[in-house]
Amino acid sequence: MNTKDMLAELAELFTSFSLHPLFIQELSFLLKKDLKGKEARFFKILSTQLNNIKTFGRSIYTVDSNEILHGADGHYYSIHLQQSQFNVRLLIYIADNDTPYFLCAFNERSGKRKTDYSAYTSVMQERLNHFGGNL
Repeated sequence: MNTKDMLAELAELFTSFSLHPLFIQELSFLLKKDLKGKEARFFKILSTQLNNIKTFGRSIYTVDSNEILHGADGHYYSIHLQQSQFNVRLLIYIADNDTPYFLCAFNERSGKRKTDYSAYTSVMQERLNHFGGNL
């Protein structure tokens, strides 16, 4: 699957979600660099997780290895897209009405250290403000 096909498929997968522009740039960078040659497996996991988000809403942390981010306001989640060749994290905010807002995407290279998202707290809040403050 080439990059153009991937991006078209991604656009279709994400049509019912709100995406911060920098999230899109980060995901595009990952696809072009870290996930090159691994697209098929990544898309399978991504599709599953997007369906899980639609199904479970704010209870998404109860499936797979997704987690609620501690130290935030209880609405921020880390969605794990993990396989032996990659360890992508999607940081999202899910409003009380179960509407998800995709804020950050990155490949966590060190799977052995305890994940600390405190460095992302201000970034996530800033990006969430892009959608209109009172969510």
